[in-house]
Amino acid sequence: MFAELQATLDAAEGAQLEANRMQAAQLDAYRQAFALADAHPELYVHPDAHHAESRGGISVAELAARSVAAELSMRLQLPAATIRNRAHHATVAHRYLPRLWARFRDGIASYAEVRAALDTLDGVPLNDPHRTPADAARHAAALTEFDEALVHLAGTIPLGRFRQRARRLRTRLEPPETASARHQRAHTTRRLILEPAPDGMAWISLYVSAVDAARIHARVHATATHHSGQPGETRTLDQLRADTATDWLTGHGTPTAVRTEILITIPALTLTRTTTSGTGTTGTDAAGGVAVGYTPAELDGHGPIDDDTARHLFAHAPTFLRLITDPITAAPLTLDRTRYRTTTAQRRWLTHHYGTCTRPGCTRPAHQSDLDHLTPWTAGGPTNTTNLAPTCRTDHTLKHHTRFQVTKAPNGTITWHTPTGHTATTTPQHLHPPQRPPSTPEAPPHRESAHYPEPAPF
Repeated sequence: MFAELQATLDAAEGAQLEANRMQAAQLDAYRQAFALADAHPELYVHPDAHHAESRGGISVAELAARSVAAELSMRLQLPAATIRNRAHHATVAHRYLPRLWARFRDGIASYAEVRAALDTLDGVPLNDPHRTPADAARHAAALTEFDEALVHLAGTIPLGRFRQRARRLRTRLEPPETASARHQRAHTTRRLILEPAPDGMAWISLYVSAVDAARIHARVHATATHHSGQPGETRTLDQLRADTATDWLTGHGTPTAVRTEILITIPALTLTRTTTSGTGTTGTDAAGGVAVGYTPAELDGHGPIDDDTARHLFAHAPTFLRLITDPITAAPLTLDRTRYRTTTAQRRWLTHHYGTCTRPGCTRPAHQSDLDHLTPWTAGGPTNTTNLAPTCRTDHTLKHHTRFQVTKAPNGTITWHTPTGHTATTTPQHLHPPQRPPSTPEAPPHRESAHYPEPAPF
């Protein structure tokens, strides 16, 4: 029994080493792919992109980099930004931390440790052309010392302690007076991030200075503690802190309460279906399973929400855009046609239909994307739902200036064809195509410039 346990533990350790080696090999492949595209942009970019660059457009090198990121995104089903970040990590670590990178390739160091080391170096001018030869030599020696120290720590201490030691070692790379400058640079990247979670929930992350974060937490906690002592209050402190922060951020009960339009799609039957009080049996059959044909309501950019919440939002939330769908076809009950500029109805339908940018691997919400004419307007492509697809601005530009090709099947499936011969598809999250109301057939677009003062960008 002891021998079996020992073998199992050894297998777990060996698997971790192999996983580290495989991840290092993958990141190195990212690095080399970007280097090849940079050296040979013609593999991806149309010749006319050079003319666009000369007119102040996106550079050919940037288009080539975006192309590599998009293709890897489609092959691996990872966001393009993730691909580019990892390729950048590999490039910087390979060049400036070669000993730690070698440790990673051998499986001893983990990607988390490599990232921690690179995060520590964030803001350090690694290749400053204005340094004097003497300063450059001192900086190179300090960087080598930093790399050597991390090699001896990688794989030997917990990740949290590795980060702490790396931060201490960083102080040798630049004078102490640069700490304020580094904080100012970091402060310019403050931001708020929304991350969907299961069960109709989501996380809000706020990246601000440590001082501001402490002040925010102290005020929220003090207010929640005050409310917790009120008669009849049954919420926990965690719940009170969450509710307090939500009320403050949305302006609940104030004249400046949020008025942002949010799309919520509610099947018509959801509005008439009733629940057994306290049981949550909406959408279930007699046996307690999901009812046949049951379609939940959806919050744009998040996904399904429960029926009770959907009915409450439909009845009481003025800041939500409510789109009722047909209970049989799930198509919008009305859908207009348009000329070059799309109608609100078309945008609502396509947002509902796809949910995200239609470039496979991209997760940018459809309501934040362009509506791309798959056959360009200037080439005779009509402005109707069969020729439109939500495409984020980055991928929209990529489609028109590189060798990627995009096709759309009758069922709404979007296929991207890469210059290397790879294909990847995006299937609509709602499979039913839009139904044209008999009274508003889509007509060929008019071409008179008097009717269309804004020229098509593509």
